[in-house]
Amino acid sequence: MPRLSSLYLWINNYISNKHIRISSSEIHSIIAGITGISKEHLLIHKDSIVSNSDSEKIKRAVKKRGTHYPLQYITGSVEFMGIDFLVTPGVLIPRPETELLVETALKYTGDRKYRHILDLCCGSGVIGLSIAHMDKHTLVSLSDSSAGALRLTHKNSDRLGLSARVKIYRGDLFSALPARSKFDLIVSNPPYVPHGRIRHLQKEVSFEPVKAIDGGRKGLEVIKKIIQQAGSFLDEDGLLFIEHDDTHKEYLETFFDGEDQPSLRYIKTINDFAGLPRMSIFSRRHNKARVNAKLSR
Repeated sequence: MPRLSSLYLWINNYISNKHIRISSSEIHSIIAGITGISKEHLLIHKDSIVSNSDSEKIKRAVKKRGTHYPLQYITGSVEFMGIDFLVTPGVLIPRPETELLVETALKYTGDRKYRHILDLCCGSGVIGLSIAHMDKHTLVSLSDSSAGALRLTHKNSDRLGLSARVKIYRGDLFSALPARSKFDLIVSNPPYVPHGRIRHLQKEVSFEPVKAIDGGRKGLEVIKKIIQQAGSFLDEDGLLFIEHDDTHKEYLETFFDGEDQPSLRYIKTINDFAGLPRMSIFSRRHNKARVNAKLSR
């Protein structure tokens, strides 16, 4: 049976000969995910023996990663908000910038007034489940049209022990919810990439479900529907947090100009860690000063 040192040598030779880029961190993640050996142990004990079966699996995984196949699909997991979530092919891989939705929501759930949360277009459930995991007083509903995504949401919920505080629904946007449902907060990371920009994204994105990414010609098709319908599902002081493309801020600021949408008001847009406008807030009524005061804490 091969030792780790000989496996590392094979990997380095393969990467060099094929002129591909795979970082050391990714290699450690692949080996740890397949063998069950911790990354710390891998770094210290390079003479450890690996089974022939695991060795072949690692080589196949390295070759697959060399085609830009997402590392998260290979390892079957992704870290989000410091939590380990399952992720599988056919379901969108969560991005670090989406943590902004969770961090902002937690600024409100802490005062117990914002207790009932809806994660719309939930995918693998990372947004809503992170909120439920980090604030034990919240009750979270999650909705998505993808059966595969919701199977993963169920698994992630069970792994985190959240089933008692989580409800999961399948359907198109709000149509999945029970009649007269009301929420204190609605958080959503819908498909929002403008169709023409998708081909310019990193190659890994081509392996992800296009339905979870493509927001139509300007990236606003699903976002418009959510904003138009969300007011009917928010409590009196309810808020909508929605992630969007960095080109959407101007449109969202003026969404209600000339539109008959009195139940919802634009509050503000928040930039992500790269300084790009990434998330906008809408309120059930015009409470802009109170919302801004909460965000400044």
